[in-house]
Amino acid sequence: MTIPHYDELQQALGAPAAGSLAAEAHGTLCGLLCAGAEDMPEAWIRNTLADVEDYSFGGPQDARGLLEALHAAAAAALEDGQMAFELLLPDDTTALEARAAALAAWCNAFLYGLAMRGLRPMEELPDELREILADFSEIGRAGVAEEEAEEVGESAYAELLEYVRVGVQIVFDECRAPRQAAADPQLH
Repeated sequence: MTIPHYDELQQALGAPAAGSLAAEAHGTLCGLLCAGAEDMPEAWIRNTLADVEDYSFGGPQDARGLLEALHAAAAAALEDGQMAFELLLPDDTTALEARAAALAAWCNAFLYGLAMRGLRPMEELPDELREILADFSEIGRAGVAEEEAEEVGESAYAELLEYVRVGVQIVFDECRAPRQAAADPQLH
């Protein structure tokens, strides 16, 4: 299942092309999925659309349809466990600064989504998860220095993107494992 195109969702939500509303929506969604939100996707869609005043791509129904497709694709990719999960971010034709800003917004929104559903206190999480979430917090403050060479910046961005992609799958697997184990009865 493929996720909607970033620009298409940005436009459907009435956001400027250079903005990061689509990244924030996807980050929040993924945080909620990792935390095991039970009211998905309706509450997330309603909250995402509540922040939108101008639907420039066919109205709220088109935005709703894209959000539903985004939810279905993200949930399927994370639950599959085959590392097929992808972040919804601007494509490589977008300026590096805008992509880095969208990645930072995505990470902040992911952490917000986790916090909304009461992820266990940090000290109760496994070391690997604490490290990933701390890194996401740092990435949420990331930017691109003007003096940084384009080639170095692209390489660093690609590494961060892959780290976040894999990190989200690890967080999902770790946070969902206790719930799934409790739901699976053991034979004796």
